[in-house]
Amino acid sequence: MNLAGTAINVINAVAFVLYVLILARILVSWLPVSPWNPIVRWLRRIVDPILRPFRRILPTIGGLDLSPLLAILIIFFVARLATQALSAFAFGGQVNVAADVVLLIAQLIENIIIVLGVLVLIRLLVSIFSADPWHPLVMGIRSMTNPLVRPFAGLARRGMRTGFDMPALATLITYVVLYVVVQIVFATLLVNVL
Repeated sequence: MNLAGTAINVINAVAFVLYVLILARILVSWLPVSPWNPIVRWLRRIVDPILRPFRRILPTIGGLDLSPLLAILIIFFVARLATQALSAFAFGGQVNVAADVVLLIAQLIENIIIVLGVLVLIRLLVSIFSADPWHPLVMGIRSMTNPLVRPFAGLARRGMRTGFDMPALATLITYVVLYVVVQIVFATLLVNVL
C-alpha cells in the first residue's frame, strides 16, 4: 500500500471515530444519565466544541436537536472530498465537488426525514402496545412528536377508535412518501450534475 492509500485509511478512521463520539453524545443526551458521570463529562468535553458551530447553523426543531446530524454529514463530506482528492492525485481521476454537495444536501434531508419518521414510528408503536402514558420515555416521545403530528390531529376525532394513533400513522405515511420523493428528486439532480 502506498502513502496515499494509508492517508485515505487514516482520514476514514478519524471520520469514523468522530462519528462514533457524536453518536454516543446523542445517545447520552437521550438517556437519564447523571451529567456528573466521568464518562459523560469526558464525552461532553470532547464533542461539545465540535457541535457548537453546528448548533448555530441548525437550530432545534420541535424540541429535537438535529445539529449532530449536520456535524456527522459535514465530517463525512470533508473526509470524502479529502479521500477523493488523494485518490485523484495518487491514482488519477477527478473530484466532482458539485455532485458531493448535492449528495450532502440529499443525505441531510433524508437523515432528518428518517430521524423524524423513526420518532413517529416509536410513538405509533407505543400507542399500539398501550404503553403507560405516564412513563418518562413515553412522555418524552410524545412531547417531541406532538409538533410533527399536529397537522393530522383532526384524524383522531373523525376516525374510529382502533387503538392506533391515527395522526401518527398519517404522519408516518407522509414521511415515507416524502422520503421516496426526495430520493427521486435528488437521483434526477445527481444524474444532471454528473
